[in-house]
Amino acid sequence: MQISHLTLGLVATNTYFVENDEAVILIDPSDESQRIIERLNEINKSLKAILLTHAHFDHIGALDDIVNAYDVPVYMSPIEFEFLTDADKNGSEKFKQYGLPRVTSHVTPQSLEEGQLSIDNFDIEVLHTPGHSPGSLTFVFDDFAVVGDTLFNGGIGRTDLYQGDFETLIDSIMDKLFNLEETKPLYPGHGPSTTIENEHDNPFLF
Repeated sequence: MQISHLTLGLVATNTYFVENDEAVILIDPSDESQRIIERLNEINKSLKAILLTHAHFDHIGALDDIVNAYDVPVYMSPIEFEFLTDADKNGSEKFKQYGLPRVTSHVTPQSLEEGQLSIDNFDIEVLHTPGHSPGSLTFVFDDFAVVGDTLFNGGIGRTDLYQGDFETLIDSIMDKLFNLEETKPLYPGHGPSTTIENEHDNPFLF
């Protein structure tokens, strides 16, 4: 199992490609769909699914283009289904004053709850890690985890967007993420990877 990423769009969001020997899963198709398609062509493995850590605009900007190109299922928390079609809830309406586009999606996603998920030969533990958004999910693989905007290298996710909550976010980090292996690489929605061991010095947590 291996992971790679592209950093895309005006707010530099990480889109992840998780591969096994035969297939690939895409996590958070953020923007610049042509670059994502080019990377998938380079990987040259069958795309099996798209996973969303959450449905803020900067994580779904290329979603429809990729679904139209590959006809694959999209998995996300049902708590945020409405975020796909509501620019106020997904945050893009708030940021249009800064020149960012209004983002909506018309895909029909599949509901994903906390627990075990198997997609072909991918075995994933899904954690519900709300706070940055109400339906934020973390995807735990054997060798690494993709944590969305819950935890960053030396930082935490913002909580001033729709239904964000600081105390809930801290609880998610401490109760869920800090129970992962200390040295397991954690891949966030923005910026470089980290580990729980590294985040014991996170000034936003301690």
